[in-house]
Amino acid sequence: MNPTVILIDDYKDITEVISEYLGFHSINVLATGRNGKQCAELYKEHLPDVVVSDFLMPKYDGLYGLEQIRKINPDAKVIMMTGSIDDNLHDKLRSAGASVILPKPTPLNTLIETIKRVASDNIVQSSNQIGN
Repeated sequence: MNPTVILIDDYKDITEVISEYLGFHSINVLATGRNGKQCAELYKEHLPDVVVSDFLMPKYDGLYGLEQIRKINPDAKVIMMTGSIDDNLHDKLRSAGASVILPKPTPLNTLIETIKRVASDNIVQSSNQIGN
């Protein structure tokens, strides 16, 4: 079965490029959003297999979105992307329930492999997180 995702990033161009690329690889992008608040709203509306969210966004960051999604579904699969190498941030994201933390930028092939792995595995938190 092809995984479904929502993509969250404050840069529209990024979500457009990633959406197109994922579509070429049989991953169905249900919606895109620009901040953590939209992330939670779109999750509730679409119930995707996986959420891919940037961390640093204006107004409502990715951590906000992750925390709100956990209130909706504690077992939701959320891939967080961040350009930060701050271990404290990675600890916060893991504690909040990020399934995987990827560096930003991440090669698109790595993102595809990660989405497929997270969608097919029955995991909430991965032991293969970047930043461990």
